[in-house]
Amino acid sequence: MERPTTGTAPGRVAGLTHHADSGLLACQTCDVMRGPGGHMGLTHHSLVNFAHLDHLCEEVIWNGEACRIVHIYCPAPDYKRTADPQEGTACVDDAARAAVVYLRHFEITGDEQSRDKAEGLLRFIGYMQTPEGLFYNFVYTNRLDINRNHERSRADGVTWWMVRAIWALGTGVRALQESHPAMAARCEESLRRCLPALSRLLERYPECEHHRGRVIPTWLVNNDGADATSELLLGLTAYHQARPSPEIQAMINRFAQGISMMRYGSMNQSPYGMHASWRDGWHLWGNSQTQALAEAGILTSAKMEAEHFYPRLLVEGYLHSLTFDDLHNIRYFERVAYGVRAVAVGLVRLFEATGDERYAIMAGLAGSWFLGNNLAGKPMYDPATGRGYDGLHQEGHINCNAGAESTTEALYTLLEVGNHPQAACWLNVRRQDTQRETRDGIDCFYRVFEDAASHPPRRIGLVMNLTQETFELMQDEALDQFLG
Repeated sequence: MERPTTGTAPGRVAGLTHHADSGLLACQTCDVMRGPGGHMGLTHHSLVNFAHLDHLCEEVIWNGEACRIVHIYCPAPDYKRTADPQEGTACVDDAARAAVVYLRHFEITGDEQSRDKAEGLLRFIGYMQTPEGLFYNFVYTNRLDINRNHERSRADGVTWWMVRAIWALGTGVRALQESHPAMAARCEESLRRCLPALSRLLERYPECEHHRGRVIPTWLVNNDGADATSELLLGLTAYHQARPSPEIQAMINRFAQGISMMRYGSMNQSPYGMHASWRDGWHLWGNSQTQALAEAGILTSAKMEAEHFYPRLLVEGYLHSLTFDDLHNIRYFERVAYGVRAVAVGLVRLFEATGDERYAIMAGLAGSWFLGNNLAGKPMYDPATGRGYDGLHQEGHINCNAGAESTTEALYTLLEVGNHPQAACWLNVRRQDTQRETRDGIDCFYRVFEDAASHPPRRIGLVMNLTQETFELMQDEALDQFLG
């Protein structure tokens, strides 16, 4: 039995009303409609603008086929595509991210241009695979000359770029199986070449190590990398959704078990219910554990992180990283799009899996970081150009470079949050100061978010009850009564 988490009934939010005929929250600021074939079509008011990502992409011909690469770096103020002399000009990491975004846009809207762009990226990913199923990462130039020497480009095991490639390939199988079955089959063949390497990881199952009072599974990527394993799990789950099999389900179950074992603490007990990135700490970026577990339908650990740790991130503010055995060693900056996406889309996936509207609201609050609800009070994404900015620094300074990672992660977040009115209608909020006080022996930690531009202005409070380790979302009279 899963643990109840608030004083309200599952799926209910204090002070929020529903449309009687639809069960949707009464938010009037979203502009979403059904398109042909039942696709959820985002209207012209959508924030998702692919112009900058398209600018970062370049079509190249390999073996008579059109491939697409994604240029890694794009510095302000002129935003010209820029190569790194050590790494190169493009990589599997960013091609995979971009492929997932275009494929999700195709799945949501039916946009055939996005499908075509994704297919070019998938061809590039296939080009970078070795016969043994591993992957190189960087190419030096648009001539596709592979960088085999850089430490983040070697095809020598299950790497971050390999698991991102698997995520893109698995999504390709699912998204293209009806509209382009030949390309879906090509993605499947490439993904299946990866399976022996994944099986070698699982040869260590169920071995664990004991490390400073924690139990550490040893069959994850990089031995204990729950972060990288989460993105691997996203790919295996997408593939399994299209091609169900006991073999892939067994892999999903074992990787998910290892990820779940690395969630430690609770709302008021360090490290606060988060999924560790690896045995000794946590970082914001790439921690897709809640998203991956929710997509795999393995909800208990995902819900615990979403209900114990994610409220803290929304109330207290995003972090950069921390070390478990020295919780005073907390880095607050730089904060990046890649971390915000993991939180926001993880909450979206929990909403989709459970119907619990709290997760949708929290996803909107999390995604509002891109539109200015952050320490700098400035947008980290420009809908007019489609640029996602590279980071937020302590002094409120924004790194206005707009490279591939930040742009794709921003687009991915806004695409997924914007697909649900219950989440999207909270994207324009601004936060008030964090408050902490004791009421009748209850330790309350909370923040109020306000959308002053809505008509009428709307507020919502996220209240953490640290004593009972529950949280509540409050609006209207319930919030007014709480604030007194």
